[in-house]
Amino acid sequence: MRFVTFRHEGVARAGVLQGDGSSAADILCDLAHPSMAGALGGVAPTVAGLIAAGLPDRAAAIAAHGLRDEAALWLSDVELLAPFIPPRIYALAFNYKDALAERGMTAPEAPVLFMKQPSSVVGQGAPILLPPDIGGCTYEVEIAAVIGRRAERVSREDALSYVAAYTIFNDISASEMIKRDGGFVRGKNLPTFGPLGPFLATADEVGNPHGLALTLAVDGVVLQDGVSSNLVFDVADLVSYLSHREALEPGDVIATGTPAGVAGMRTPPAWLKPGTVVRASVQGLGALVNPIEEGAHHGP
Repeated sequence: MRFVTFRHEGVARAGVLQGDGSSAADILCDLAHPSMAGALGGVAPTVAGLIAAGLPDRAAAIAAHGLRDEAALWLSDVELLAPFIPPRIYALAFNYKDALAERGMTAPEAPVLFMKQPSSVVGQGAPILLPPDIGGCTYEVEIAAVIGRRAERVSREDALSYVAAYTIFNDISASEMIKRDGGFVRGKNLPTFGPLGPFLATADEVGNPHGLALTLAVDGVVLQDGVSSNLVFDVADLVSYLSHREALEPGDVIATGTPAGVAGMRTPPAWLKPGTVVRASVQGLGALVNPIEEGAHHGP
């Protein structure tokens, strides 16, 4: 099942997407419609609320109840937002074998982690704002795993059972700022630098997350083309590893890293530019499309 957050007539709420969001003729079911109340069991019609209540159970209840015709809306009549704002986003660097080969690096012995701030998150169609004074910025298509229940010191064998859903994350990064700073904090966390969406696909729909194709194109030119079987530390590894460092909570997101082809590794560098459009796609997870616009000056 595919969950979205959308705005219609000024009100944001959760829906179930029928389709992949690529066509204005796609239909979604408004979970706030009175005809769907029996499926929610008193849970608020928000994606965050559904995750907190147990997304697999809520999805099963919605399926049993059925998507009612009177709750249907055309995708063309609504504005898609980020599916939800995660409380925490754990992100990975140097986690694809092809990306390491491109850099001439050996694989790290342990996951290389940094935090992406929730304040960076935007949704489908929202502009990515590039301050004109921060230097080169790159795109990074990633598979994001959404934790569905508290995970504390879980085994690798059980780890995937703690993942409720998957979605696309585009880890926009001010690469030259990161190099100047000697760290990820500022250059990864500017406003709009965390596109997420367009929907959450429940884990049962995705199945095995370790064989999915990922691509990223700017103005139709493919710059990244990878597959998640090339992950150094796969989703199960990451859930288990993180859960031994601190408990993971429902709604936490793990952005699993990006394949080869980032802007700084291309000749010449393919830095993002205002006036272009970025399309991040993952097999089974749709396409996350965002225009690039010039933002305000950032300062030193």
